[in-house]
Amino acid sequence: MARHHDIPLPFTIDDLTLASAVRFFYLNAILVTVSLNVVPSVARRLYAYGKSAPAAAPAGAGSSPVALLARLRVPHAWFAHFYVLSLAVQLFWLLQIFSAGSFLRRLLAVLPHDVVTTSGGTGPPRVVEGPPGDQSFETILLCIVCMAMQSARRAYESLCIQKPGPSPMGILIYIAGISHYLVMGLAVWCDGVGTLAANDNLPLAHPSTYLRVPRLNTLLALPVFFLASGAQHDAHAHLASLKKYSLPTHPLFALTLSPHYLAECAIYASLAVLGAPRDRWVNGTLAYVAVFVCVNLSFGAAITRRWYADKFGEQQIANRARLLPFIY
Repeated sequence: MARHHDIPLPFTIDDLTLASAVRFFYLNAILVTVSLNVVPSVARRLYAYGKSAPAAAPAGAGSSPVALLARLRVPHAWFAHFYVLSLAVQLFWLLQIFSAGSFLRRLLAVLPHDVVTTSGGTGPPRVVEGPPGDQSFETILLCIVCMAMQSARRAYESLCIQKPGPSPMGILIYIAGISHYLVMGLAVWCDGVGTLAANDNLPLAHPSTYLRVPRLNTLLALPVFFLASGAQHDAHAHLASLKKYSLPTHPLFALTLSPHYLAECAIYASLAVLGAPRDRWVNGTLAYVAVFVCVNLSFGAAITRRWYADKFGEQQIANRARLLPFIY
């Protein structure tokens, strides 16, 4: 009879990688999002904001947990906090990587990763290839830069183009958004811990030092990223130009009522392909992020379409999907 301490365990706490922790975070975020949206009335009260936010809580529900949580709200203008924070987080990690920052060094020292043996030559420091299965150094930088660009654009739109309405947003949305963008700062490079550990003493040099022949992943994902970013900007600019809560007329809204949500899904899907480790098509961690974003925005798109149907009538939007044309 085997003793308790002789039973082999699949892993110990020392084997828990940063990528595993980030994936666990997003898996739980997906499950919580789905659970809260099982009941449409609950989803509407907790997740709706802006034009689709409910005017008041139903009578008799004032002491329920959902009602208490729904009462905790913050100004809609605080949406800009997400993107300002995200930009700051991405720039922080970029600076840590290029300056061999003490915070990143300490973090890499305690994170489990495969060790890369270098030749120890006498020449100038060069980029070292990370262990098998890790993101390359160039891939990590590209993902951080793309996420920083996305964050900067959304911060600009939120602060300078979009007009926050008087309706507040639920505290749950705010907490979820802040948490997402903080953890996203880790998600873009957590599958390259070994690579960063092997390149923790690179000097700031000419950008050509870090350039390599682009992979097929990069050639496929970057156009999608930029096209989706442009489409999302156009959709946001059009919505901001409309009279208060009127029906959108831009061609992007011809087949779907939430092209800006669809573009967001495409942006995160492109990052999952762009950030893939060598010899892989998809980054597993960023795939979790993309699924979370798609699930979250799918429920948001359903609430948005319901609002349009109530406001303008089903006939006015009969040929427009919630999110994905002809499918959903």
